[in-house]
Amino acid sequence: MKILVACEFSGIVRDAFAQRGHDAWSCDLLPTEIPGQHIQGDVRVLLDCGWDMMIAFPPCTYLARSGARWWRDRQIEQADALQFVETLLAAPVSSVALENPIGIISTR
Repeated sequence: MKILVACEFSGIVRDAFAQRGHDAWSCDLLPTEIPGQHIQGDVRVLLDCGWDMMIAFPPCTYLARSGARWWRDRQIEQADALQFVETLLAAPVSSVALENPIGIISTR
């Protein structure tokens, strides 16, 4: 399978799939911590590249309940974060898994 691990710079998930014979790639704005198949940049430009599976770990700063006390003052940032999640979920990929911390994603 051709697998995209979105918002991952550690390389751990990517390498776990690669060790099982998959064509696995990670993508993040940060460089990878472990050399391997990594694309540094905005994952949104890669979503229509024929992936069989995507595992996404969107930044939870404005999504997780742990930051809820600041949400009132960060509504624009939260709206942007939710739009990013919606973009990931709408990607033309047949199998998508998205990290969903306790927070706002499931209620929106």
